[in-house]
Amino acid sequence: MPRGATLPELMTVTLIIAVVASIATLPLRRTLDRIAVAGAAQRLASVHETARQTAIARATLVRYELARDSAAVALASRNARGTWDTLRVWTLGSVQVAASQRAVTFSPLGVGYGASNSRVVFARGAAVETLTVSRTGRLRRW
Repeated sequence: MPRGATLPELMTVTLIIAVVASIATLPLRRTLDRIAVAGAAQRLASVHETARQTAIARATLVRYELARDSAAVALASRNARGTWDTLRVWTLGSVQVAASQRAVTFSPLGVGYGASNSRVVFARGAAVETLTVSRTGRLRRW
């Protein structure tokens, strides 16, 4: 008696696997998009709080700035010469970032400095999340 599977049996199994994979791919992609957007928003919220606490701790102006060409954010502190020293750079992942104002600055008191109100929108696929920074430096997540 020969062992193995016939061609029709292999074709049937392959077809079933293809149908199940095509059904599962779309919800999986949506879930991965939501996770990426939520992760990027959480990272920016962490950078926001780090910048605020650094301004208070160093008693100087501190800002974070979103890069124009990539999904990255840089934390910088103002030195005695009046220029900005970059302290650290974070990547926000594989999301699209749109911001009304790319730099948010904190005073030594930990409140927004100058025109520091901003709206940052993270998007990937159908997933979208918005962070809003008020003039006082408060962060609101939508």
